[in-house]
Amino acid sequence: MRTLSTTLLVILIATFSPQDLAAKPRPNILMIAVDDLRPMLGCYGVEWMKTPNIDRLASEGMLFERAYCNYAKCGASRLSLMTGLRPDEIRVYGHGERDVQEFRDRRPDATTLPRWFKDHGYDTRSFGKIDHDGWQQREDWSVPPSPGREKEMLEVVDPKNPTAPTIIAERLACPVMQSPDVPDDHLFAGRMTNEVVDLLGSEKKKPFFYAVGYRRPHLPFVAPKKYYDLYQPDESWLAPNPEPPIGAPPLAWFNSDGYKGTAKNLGHEMPFMPDRNTAKKWNGFEMRSYQGALTTGEIPKAKQLELIHAYAACISYVDTQIGRLLDQIDNPGIREDTIVILWSDHGWHLGEMSAWGKMTNYEIATRVPFIVSVPGKKPGRTESFAELVDVYPTLCDLAGLDAPEHLEGDALTPALDDPDATVKDAVFHEYARYRGKYIGKAVRTNEYRYCEWTDSEGGLVAKELYDLENDSVEEVNVSGARPEWVEKAKALLEP
Repeated sequence: MRTLSTTLLVILIATFSPQDLAAKPRPNILMIAVDDLRPMLGCYGVEWMKTPNIDRLASEGMLFERAYCNYAKCGASRLSLMTGLRPDEIRVYGHGERDVQEFRDRRPDATTLPRWFKDHGYDTRSFGKIDHDGWQQREDWSVPPSPGREKEMLEVVDPKNPTAPTIIAERLACPVMQSPDVPDDHLFAGRMTNEVVDLLGSEKKKPFFYAVGYRRPHLPFVAPKKYYDLYQPDESWLAPNPEPPIGAPPLAWFNSDGYKGTAKNLGHEMPFMPDRNTAKKWNGFEMRSYQGALTTGEIPKAKQLELIHAYAACISYVDTQIGRLLDQIDNPGIREDTIVILWSDHGWHLGEMSAWGKMTNYEIATRVPFIVSVPGKKPGRTESFAELVDVYPTLCDLAGLDAPEHLEGDALTPALDDPDATVKDAVFHEYARYRGKYIGKAVRTNEYRYCEWTDSEGGLVAKELYDLENDSVEEVNVSGARPEWVEKAKALLEP
């Protein structure tokens, strides 16, 4: 018997490599994306916001105080995150599907994040908005994605019958906000959360990678009435810097350049490349083009507060849904093996610099909430810079997977191990204006943000420099006064 036992042991050792014998089970990953969410959360110091569930996640994970998108528009930002490539390599700046296909044909090596995990044995699933709507690829996921209906972003209730099933509004007839007195799962976000909660509670045969994307607080601002009732508008909510930066070209802060056709369809003639005063009257046309918003001109403070109130209500609605996901994975047998990561695709102006919406290179449009909770790692807060292009390599590192060679970001694991660690000294973002005729490329360091605007032939059009240590909200362009910073920043922007 002893000889037989020894023989069996030798066979087992020969059959399994040392790596197999030492291998640990792969961690599960729950990736939560929230559309158009600036860091207007309790855990980011906004005390009046009611976000107890995201705050709970922050208390259990590492909160990145200085995390940034690489392009402040949904499609380009998400394509960068999902492929691990920077926007200037992808070169998709609008939402045209032909541009996306041209990129995919040009870079077939750019395996997406979910496809990489799927190919390494994960059950990968997508709910809601993870890729930009319409850009999902079936082969990335273990089962077909569940984004909802076509144009689910425009979900509203029928005002004549609010308890009837929700409808998809016509874009130019869509209300800017609604507060129907309905249960959470009357709206898509609640119904989607029901589905994910059920899935999380089911038996698993593989490690999972579940990506759950919430569309609110993207316009239209639709949330159940009880979330509107959480807030009483207060003038302290208003933007502290409602004027565009002194010395900055309208090209930098006028984020309505892609809406000239929309304005025409609404019966308005938006000027092409307007001067400063005219641009202020048209700024934020993404929001202005919804019914119930002021199409042109200065937005009264009362209306601004109404809009901010609606934005906050949508955040609290989504926060409650996230809480239901966290409650489910807190059950024994799930949380101890599950990484939870939360991000937004970009920030959002709420009247800052006269703008509403995203689509600038400024702090308010590029800074995002970013929280990573890893079993066994201490929670905390870090000042280490992070970019959304870092999500892909970070998850590979945490899951014990080799990262594909094409990635351009950095694994943030050092900051997850030590909040005082520095992963990078600067972050980069860019934005294209007027269908790519102009592009602004920006670098943000501890001291400053520098942005260089060039035309399609590479000619310099304008420069911006903001002293972030003394001007955190970027009110004055000091590019002419700090030539030494400009030279340092230009060197960082060079390929």
